Amino acid sequence: MAPVEFSARAAATPETIWRTCFEPMKWEQWDPDLREVKDVSGDGRCEEGTTCIFAMNDGQEIPITMTNVVKNKSVDFRGGFLKGSIRAEGKVRITPVDPLTSEIYYSFELSGFVGMLVTMLKRREVVGGTKGGLDNMVKLAEEAQVK
Repeated sequence: MAPVEFSARAAATPETIWRTCFEPMKWEQWDPDLREVKDVSGDGRCEEGTTCIFAMNDGQEIPITMTNVVKNKSVDFRGGFLKGSIRAEGKVRITPVDPLTSEIYYSFELSGFVGMLVTMLKRREVVGGTKGGLDNMVKLAEEAQVK
């Protein structure tokens, strides 16, 4: 299945978006499906190769690795559980539009045999979680930009 993809403009700089949503790891503040980020490697920053556990609201714990990390610009995350039958992969891209506006692109995909079934059966939840995460990133960044 194809990833769920959304983008939105935020009245915030890429630096504010990054500081607000990713450094240190603050995913649980914007991802509506995530209860807690645990066991973050290193000093807690979102950097190339950072590992952590995404503790989901439904009780699942997913080991995650961050890749393609470019501060203020991009991060990819991927992980899996149930012996690889569910794989989660996401991408965030932050692009400046003008000095005070940025475009945030967020995609998320579940793959693997069970992951594809979950996506088919719970498409509305997968789409809602992805869109909700993007909306929350925008809201948090805009609130931080005005401070």
